[in-house]
Amino acid sequence: MNCWKTIRISRDYGTLRLMMYSGCTMLFTFLFSYLIVSSLIPTTQSPNVSLPFFIMSILAILIAHKILHLLPIWLCGKKGMLKTNWLAPIPVLSVHISQPLGRNLYLTALLTPIFTITAIGAVASAMFPMYIAYISILSSIHFGLAFYDILYASYLIKAPKDSYIKNHEEGFHILIKQAV
Repeated sequence: MNCWKTIRISRDYGTLRLMMYSGCTMLFTFLFSYLIVSSLIPTTQSPNVSLPFFIMSILAILIAHKILHLLPIWLCGKKGMLKTNWLAPIPVLSVHISQPLGRNLYLTALLTPIFTITAIGAVASAMFPMYIAYISILSSIHFGLAFYDILYASYLIKAPKDSYIKNHEEGFHILIKQAV
């Protein structure tokens, strides 16, 4: 296979710019979702949620996000696993795939967490209107972190339909079969 294109998001955009875009995405998602949902669903008083529970909820969403990336890969019978890298005292989860995946499968794996967790957040807001503020915060944090997935997906949509995707440390390679 030949490499059609190498995508390195951090090098192309810069880490600081990506973090700013992600933060703005979090902020605007919260403002939009909270205003829309709170205007559609009558709310009652918000009960207090303890800080440790809220932080554990954020960590649970991050872990669920990574597992949801792997779910379509596992369902198709491919191998993939979570890998933990330590950045000082902070563990950073990453998805490790040992073999190239088809473009459509990789695109599905990228977008599964976004659609799944957003749908769960919407249903939870309707079922538990007293927690709309907290659910909106958690959903917006997830959507801001999923900004990278959306950026990767924008590159994958432009790739040839019969291409394969191979992960590497800084991004991914788009591979095509060599013409004979």
